[in-house]
Amino acid sequence: MAPKHPFEKLVMAVGSPYGTLLLIMVLLLLVYPFMGSHGVVSWIIDFILLSLVASAVRVAKGGSTNYYMIWLLGLAAFVFSLLGHSIDIETVYPAGAGLRALFMGYLIVVIFDDVMRSKKITFDTVLGASCVYVLLGLCFGAVYAMFESLVPGAFSVPAAAHSIEGFLGQSTTEFDLTYFSLVAMTTVGFGDIVPIAPLARSMAAIEGMLGQLYVTIIIARLVGLEIASRLQDQ
Repeated sequence: MAPKHPFEKLVMAVGSPYGTLLLIMVLLLLVYPFMGSHGVVSWIIDFILLSLVASAVRVAKGGSTNYYMIWLLGLAAFVFSLLGHSIDIETVYPAGAGLRALFMGYLIVVIFDDVMRSKKITFDTVLGASCVYVLLGLCFGAVYAMFESLVPGAFSVPAAAHSIEGFLGQSTTEFDLTYFSLVAMTTVGFGDIVPIAPLARSMAAIEGMLGQLYVTIIIARLVGLEIASRLQDQ
């Protein structure tokens, strides 16, 4: 059998469960900044969220507990997100953010367990590890959004950010806090958005530590698998 062309390998990787999931999350991050500019953008984000749920289901084995839990949590998060754009009920937004955080948190556990159980390092394993890292940022972003909606003023967002949002259209704090989450996790520390409430600061500190610990653990695991594989081939 002739070796596959690199482009064919890339297409196969993108079409894998982890590749599709990672691609959808990147797409979600690209669309997030514009989520408040037009009503139709909110519907697009809901569609991407539903696609995220569908791709997440492919990660779990059909008929397993994880399969049904991902469906249950994912659809619940999607429905509440849809309701948040359709009706104006104050309790819907924090509930939706909480369900998104729960859905992504559960997905993190499922994928991380699968990656750690791998006996051989493959490109799909690397994609799975990458999915966990992005999901961590999105999960904490949803937690921050839920907390901000319950305790307004828990995070300080500068006026300059709002003026930029005004150029694109009025945005919600959800993107601001997702952006803050990714910045905190990678320890970039721009300092434009600052946690004010004690619990917000604690969560930001925990996320920063988790982000660095995860990178350390996953690199050690993947390197260990590669070394073990090469020793077996000798």
